[in-house]
Amino acid sequence: MHAREALSCLVDHEPLGATDAELAAHVERCPGCAAFLRDAKALEALTRSLQTPAPDLTDVVDGVARSRRRAGGSRAPALRLGLVAVGALQLALAVPGLLFGTDDGAPIHVAHEVGAWDLALAVGFVYAAWRPLRALGLLPFAAVLSIGLVATAVIDVAHGHTTALAETTHLLDVVGTTLLYLLTSPPIRTRPQPELRAV
Repeated sequence: MHAREALSCLVDHEPLGATDAELAAHVERCPGCAAFLRDAKALEALTRSLQTPAPDLTDVVDGVARSRRRAGGSRAPALRLGLVAVGALQLALAVPGLLFGTDDGAPIHVAHEVGAWDLALAVGFVYAAWRPLRALGLLPFAAVLSIGLVATAVIDVAHGHTTALAETTHLLDVVGTTLLYLLTSPPIRTRPQPELRAV
């Protein structure tokens, strides 16, 4: 090992590649290494003097998290109850197609598949109400489904393939998706308005 690498290890309190006696003897007869060791020790002392322990912010972070949870929690119970209600209605819509194969004249196989789809969505809404942290994972799926159903409903109504009244059941998907979004989004905080002072 080179002498200066060994001196760096000495300053950094790391294992040396040479004995202390060998290193000391080398520094005595080498002015360059002696200056290097002196400068390295001075730099290490300066660095240590500038180090300040990081403040413990655990209580601050915990307090902010608790206050935000309380602020957002005021609307959470209502949103969760809304999701349970939407899930129950979705389940009621799923039963005819799933059990009896009836869905506005659709073939039995298609009605069964639509019923299974509605059942899965109903369970998803109820599960998100039970475990709100899981709502974020369901949101993209429910959003794409709602947009797709509304878009196809508009197209089908425009072409006379169905009536607007028959497609109102898709509003339930939109309501459920909206509740999921509100449950997962942080509450809107308004900035305090500056006070107006008389001049």
